Amino acid sequence: MDLDLANVLKVIGPAASLIFAAWIFVGFLQTRYDAAVERYRDIIEKYRTSDLSGSRKSNMVDQIVHYKRRCELMSRATGCGLVSAILLICTLISGGLALTFPDATVLKFISAGTALLGFLLVIAGTVIVILEGRIVYRQIHGELLDIPDLAESIGQQAGAINDPNRNRRGTARDRP
Repeated sequence: MDLDLANVLKVIGPAASLIFAAWIFVGFLQTRYDAAVERYRDIIEKYRTSDLSGSRKSNMVDQIVHYKRRCELMSRATGCGLVSAILLICTLISGGLALTFPDATVLKFISAGTALLGFLLVIAGTVIVILEGRIVYRQIHGELLDIPDLAESIGQQAGAINDPNRNRRGTARDRP
């Protein structure tokens, strides 16, 4: 066995940047998850301890349900990111071993497979963040519905977000 350490380090060194990128991505996911969990706990505490009006209470219930969903999604995205980072580290290790043992073809397949799965999980985590962002969009608009002036400024009637009698007004598609 002829181990060319300089060649191994030359090949693996730049690939390590993928690992750092994966950990930065995991940090991003964890930050979003922590923020959603913190807001979820805050809004539940506010719901428990406040005397709320009918529409505000209904809108807070809607917010709580959506924060719960956001937390679930971000937990999944963070899990995807962590497994992705593990797979990319395995890619680095198996790639180094494949250079060390060039006759072990299975190491090349393992390296390629873990890289592919790692990148697919990065994509999956990103898609989950996009889905979570759609919930944020709904929450941003729903937050304005308790205050008539603010609801009106976005072309909505004030009231409970789940109220079937609350219709849009002032938008072009609602006009005859």
